[in-house]
Amino acid sequence: MWVLTIRILTISENIYNIGVNDYKTDLFEGQYSVPNGMAYNSYVILDDKIAVMDTVDRRKKDAYLENLEKALCGKCPDYLVVSHVEPDHASSVKAFLEKYPSATVVGNAKTFQMLALYFDLDFSNALTVKEGDTLSLGKHELSFVM
Repeated sequence: MWVLTIRILTISENIYNIGVNDYKTDLFEGQYSVPNGMAYNSYVILDDKIAVMDTVDRRKKDAYLENLEKALCGKCPDYLVVSHVEPDHASSVKAFLEKYPSATVVGNAKTFQMLALYFDLDFSNALTVKEGDTLSLGKHELSFVM
């Protein structure tokens, strides 16, 4: 029996950790021992525009989406910023986009090339950023550094 634990951790005013822990995974990237499991980090920034930073492994997508929904309090995210393209961090991108189809996916050119190798995704609503670009959310400004 699975127990879904909704966990949101306040990082600072209007920034929340919505990631999930995976205590069943015993190898990081199938190679390195992690006896205490894995933590998949994802954050949401609530501002004039709402940004979600990364997703989580598909095996934990339900808990992740529950955490996100709770943090959003009925709002919809404007952006999903993808900085980790490996499947253990990005395999919930599709589920995210199914739930929030109006969100713009933000990443660099390689982000979209690499995600296409792993997943069947439609990036018609994408924003490609490069070194030094910024994205204003209102009070918060994201800076993109390779």
